[in-house]
Amino acid sequence: WHIEIIPKLTRVAGFEWGTGFYINPTPPEESAKFLRDARI
Repeated sequence: WHIEIIPKLTRVAGFEWGTGFYINPTPPEESAKFLRDARI
């Protein structure tokens, strides 16, 4: 068995509990700027 310690920064919803994946909420403007600045 194991223990996980996760800081509670936001409210955990059903998706996080069900899948074990956590969503990092980011404003859409910040995400758009990040994608525009990315070099491929």
